[in-house]
Amino acid sequence: MAAPQQRPPVAADSESRESSLARDEGDAGLVPSIPSLFTSEPPIRDALTTDSSQIQDETVEECMPFLTGYGHDNCNVHGIPPLLRDRHVKFLQKQLGLLPSMFKGADPSRPWIFYWCLAGLSLLGEDVAVYRSRLIETVRPMQNETGGFAGGFGQTSHLATTYAAVLSLALVGGDEAYELVDRRSMWKWLCSLKQPDGGFQMAVGGEEDVR
Repeated sequence: MAAPQQRPPVAADSESRESSLARDEGDAGLVPSIPSLFTSEPPIRDALTTDSSQIQDETVEECMPFLTGYGHDNCNVHGIPPLLRDRHVKFLQKQLGLLPSMFKGADPSRPWIFYWCLAGLSLLGEDVAVYRSRLIETVRPMQNETGGFAGGFGQTSHLATTYAAVLSLALVGGDEAYELVDRRSMWKWLCSLKQPDGGFQMAVGGEEDVR
């Protein structure tokens, strides 16, 4: 695995960086802070309450303490808990292995699972090229002759899972990964999804999606 790149320490005169550090009233020193945008609820709210909006509110409430640093003794220069890099790496690597039976219901979302894991490892400085062979063998049966990638074996091609599969192949890189994509069939399939208004269906006969 490639060693993570070292970031330069924050300079003492970094006040010019907007919202990096804030001056504490009555104190000539600088105190850590992060932009209020990330420590408060969304400034724009839709008055319509739905199951999705309620779940979003619950997620924001759950994540807010981590963004504000409350309840954490050890915080970084931005006032938030430091990333436990080694634990994150181990967690993501574990999710790229054999998953327990409870994940059976997520079979149509397999491309998203390995994309999120590969993207996270890449951002953490890990060499994801070591997963190239395994990814190719996993993704190959998901590609349909009519174009695009399905979420699982024997399933219909879907634009979202195609997006995740292609990004994953791009992350691991290499000619073998790039050549796996049947570009001609992909093009024809994408054209079949395009609608007169310019939007795209997520699958043939499926819904249109802003993604």
